[in-house]
Amino acid sequence: MFEKLYNLLDKLRSCAIIVLLSGIICLSLLQIVLRYFTSADLKPFAWGDEVVRLTAIWVAFLAASVGVKSNSHLSVGFFLNKLLKPAQVRIAQKAATVIVIIALAAVTKEGILYTMNSTKTMLQNLPDVSIAWFYVSIPVGCVLLIVEYLRVLFRKNPGKEELL
Repeated sequence: MFEKLYNLLDKLRSCAIIVLLSGIICLSLLQIVLRYFTSADLKPFAWGDEVVRLTAIWVAFLAASVGVKSNSHLSVGFFLNKLLKPAQVRIAQKAATVIVIIALAAVTKEGILYTMNSTKTMLQNLPDVSIAWFYVSIPVGCVLLIVEYLRVLFRKNPGKEELL
């Protein structure tokens, strides 16, 4: 059951990243065309750059968990393998993963508080859109990271190339 939910979450995350990146690319291209290749009558959207920048934050937080899933984050496994015995390396990796999960839980809590406190703050160039829609990427991204690190922590057969 957990695997089915995880697979659904993974597909939703991947689709969200693709949609958001596509939006960033299209809006950026449109902004460039309106800024440099049109007559003086057409101007770029005042809100375009702001939305591109804030949407990139969503992509970064969503994609960070994909990095954990694919084991592509920075790792100290090389040094641990040189300095410690294999059993000690596994213990160090598990301890580091637990520390990361605890830190992510703290960031998630603060992200939720920050998002809740910013619900009445609107974007400068889109006064009907709350900045909280962008700040919520922090707790969402951190929860996805926690899910991925929990999978690493409880993996049955960890390999040498394991995280941290």
